Amino acid sequence: MSPAFEIKGWCPSAHRPMESGDGLLIRAKSKQQALTSAQLRAVAEIAADCGNGLVDLTQRAQLQLRGLSMATLDDARRRLQESGLYFPGEDFLVDIIANGFTDAGATAAFDLATLGQTLSRVKERDKTLRALPPKFLISIDMGGNVSLADAQADMRIEAIDAAHAAVCVAGAPNVGVIVAGDDIVPTAHKLMRAFVALRAQRPGELRRMRHVVAALGLEALLREAGLEARPYQWRAPAALHSTLGVTQANGFVSVGVGAACGRWRADQLAALADLAEAYGAGGLAPTHWRAFLMSLHDVDAPQKILDAARALDLIVSADDPRLAVVACPGAPECSQARGETRTALARLAPLAQKTAGKDGVGLHVSGCAKGCARPGVTPMTLVANDGRFDLVENGGANDAPVLCGLDIDAVESALRARVKEAICPTP
Repeated sequence: MSPAFEIKGWCPSAHRPMESGDGLLIRAKSKQQALTSAQLRAVAEIAADCGNGLVDLTQRAQLQLRGLSMATLDDARRRLQESGLYFPGEDFLVDIIANGFTDAGATAAFDLATLGQTLSRVKERDKTLRALPPKFLISIDMGGNVSLADAQADMRIEAIDAAHAAVCVAGAPNVGVIVAGDDIVPTAHKLMRAFVALRAQRPGELRRMRHVVAALGLEALLREAGLEARPYQWRAPAALHSTLGVTQANGFVSVGVGAACGRWRADQLAALADLAEAYGAGGLAPTHWRAFLMSLHDVDAPQKILDAARALDLIVSADDPRLAVVACPGAPECSQARGETRTALARLAPLAQKTAGKDGVGLHVSGCAKGCARPGVTPMTLVANDGRFDLVENGGANDAPVLCGLDIDAVESALRARVKEAICPTP
């Protein structure tokens, strides 16, 4: 039986910090899709001065500062607010992720900035929507060369052309409500109100849109919203690997830079901000792939940025073995973790790379059976258990292990055996 774990049901914010094993966690939030160099530099300085100098870029494309204390919290809030990264009423904001940073020539039936800000503030105008769960997430996909289809969003808005968009919900693939640009917000509003109404009697069980659709059906949601959907082919997902390094599409150049497991040091963030400023990047967009994308016009700038980022031990290419491993912070940073998760990643990454799935990930290391860092199936999953590991094959952190109580040497041996089996399967 997997050890018990606690589901928090909310994400830390500057307004509502979360206690962890290494202190308080807070998140910097921007109303814009991309951060300026000054904003990213401010995050780095606040992390170093008020926290432990570590920042996680989360799967919700938000910067999470670690290791704060009650003594430094007010100073961190004040400085984030001065930088436009904290709003005292931010718990009334709906989280939005978007991809308008990758293709300046994308044609959509909406203006990204206007749509994003309008949707993010719907809870301020409609008190009914304050019953939305804190983790409710909307993705806005303008088209272009990078899709957001793999983001764990409750609702997705996809541009179809200059006149139409599709409003879709998690749990109902390849179906959407097709609307004109002016109808996007009213349609999304109706679906959010319907979601709130349908989950009202079972909020603990129906935490996300996909849970409501699975339990009650899409038709029930549409009926409650007074809407009709039709078949619509969702965009295919893009992987982190396709965004790293230099990407050119439609005459547009972007540079993607990542860090192992989304963990950034303050000095790395400050250096990246300096590089963006020095080479005229149009902004630094944090992504749900836990990497930053920068738009550039100087044809010589991309390689210079990549060379400097590589020297900072950052990830700048799709063949970096560290991309094959996903790991949560583990102990002692997470109070629920039953062991460390990241001390041996450099040792295990090359093995994980050889058994990676289509998304490039071969190994998930989780501090507990909750599996925060990676929901779903991975070729190999290690779950910390009192300082050792249990190994799950082709499953998730909460699935039954095939081997238990492994030390790191036994883990490496088990992974090597599975790599060998994958390369030379038994007839």
